[in-house]
Amino acid sequence: MRRASRTLAVVVFVAAVAGLMAAPDARAQPNRRNDFDPAPQPVFIPGGGTELLRAFLDKEGIEPVRGNNIWAGEDLIVIVIGSTSPQNWNQKPLDWVHNAVSAGGAALIATDQWCNLHQAGQNPNINNPIASISGNSVTADIRDCYQPPRRLQEMNTTPLAVPVSPDELRIGAKPGRVWALFRGLNKLATNQPSYFENLNEFRGEYQYPLARLPKSALINGWQQPNKQLLFAVGGDGEPRWGGRPGHSFLAVADSSVYINQMVMEPGTDNLEFTLRTIEYLQGPDKKRKRCLFFENGKVIDKFDGLRNAFAKPRPPIPPEQVPNLGPLFGKNQDKLIKFLDEKADELQQKDFLHNVAVGPKGSSRERRNYGDWIEVALVLCAILVTAFLLRRSMSARQPLDVPPAPNAGAGVASTGPPGVFDRRQKELVRRNNLYEPVRNLMREFFAATGAPPNPGPKIPRLVIDRSIHKPDSLRQAIRDMWRIAFGPPMHISAQRWFELEPYFERLRKAHDDGKWRFETGE
Repeated sequence: MRRASRTLAVVVFVAAVAGLMAAPDARAQPNRRNDFDPAPQPVFIPGGGTELLRAFLDKEGIEPVRGNNIWAGEDLIVIVIGSTSPQNWNQKPLDWVHNAVSAGGAALIATDQWCNLHQAGQNPNINNPIASISGNSVTADIRDCYQPPRRLQEMNTTPLAVPVSPDELRIGAKPGRVWALFRGLNKLATNQPSYFENLNEFRGEYQYPLARLPKSALINGWQQPNKQLLFAVGGDGEPRWGGRPGHSFLAVADSSVYINQMVMEPGTDNLEFTLRTIEYLQGPDKKRKRCLFFENGKVIDKFDGLRNAFAKPRPPIPPEQVPNLGPLFGKNQDKLIKFLDEKADELQQKDFLHNVAVGPKGSSRERRNYGDWIEVALVLCAILVTAFLLRRSMSARQPLDVPPAPNAGAGVASTGPPGVFDRRQKELVRRNNLYEPVRNLMREFFAATGAPPNPGPKIPRLVIDRSIHKPDSLRQAIRDMWRIAFGPPMHISAQRWFELEPYFERLRKAHDDGKWRFETGE
């Protein structure tokens, strides 16, 4: 996800957020200064985070799903921000989106990274995806972008989302609550968004187009004539048994519309759009109060971070308010304190604790106890040293939890001493990013299949054998591998390589069997 790296100070924004999260029955109080109140500390919110989105969820009484209490029901909201790749094998974001939609719940997908999207109820391993997020970066003409008061170096990277006109819908379409999300929002700013591709049929939860990117949009700097890029889709489910509402679904091709910086940016409609999204996901009666929140594949189980940050700390108890023991002990309070002080001094002078625990000084009991204490200390030290060595030994024997990087055919680096390439491979595996070896593997494969040298991001023309049952599927697979080889850099985790490797092997076998090739012009 492309986010601003700087951290924003929100001292000016504190009053608005604090008022938003204040209790509805709060009353105005006289402005009194308490000498014991600590000076308020400024609160800093990272520009690329989602703290404000979670604070708004917390304000609406929506509780995060924690631990093992995850189950899909009509009261569940699933929010996926950023990468859709899971960090845990049993918590796959897109699978939980499908579960929530199938159960009549709500789901939001906001990502600008490449991913295939499947309709709920379909098997991703069998059915073709209904659409995909391109992952390509989109810019636009400066007149179609949001221009903040301060001057930026790249102001054309913030295209404004354009709501879809009702005239663009199919005849007889009657969209429900989802249609109101973008109505009247002409300043919804994105930040290097992506777009939907291969969405040729609107069905299921992908029911209606909701917003597009400007006509002047550029994909990786290239103009797209007579092509409007789809930015957002969604749909409302049919009412369920007993008059209960159906699912609520929204997917946008940019996670930055919900980050702190864009929500707080003055002159944009991002704050209004965020509040509309939360209201839509809650349902018409606002009964959905559980939320499974994924941010870059990780489950976030705390929504009240800003509420705790803005909470007024309890003042320390003033000295004059310390309880007085006089009414309990009367005039004997001073005498009791004096008596206790004398007894403490007497016990200290007689070395009471030493005599009880060890024995009188110079006695055989003291020497015997000293020896016992030394033995106990040595035994404890031996146990600790043994446990430390066993732990180091066991950790050294454990295998890596990620697969090795794919061999790109280079055993030794072209420059530098032998072993530099191997160390680089191990470092990539340790960071769980296999992009470089996978890219090199793809490039060598395409070079071996007859691709021209330095071809660039645009794939050459393909020749598919007529015996192929699904030529479009094969052509899309080749394009996906070409994007990895010659497209913009991307993050490829070990889990992602597990998914890509079988497709790559099928592609290699199909070429060896003569089922596809690049057009050479001969």
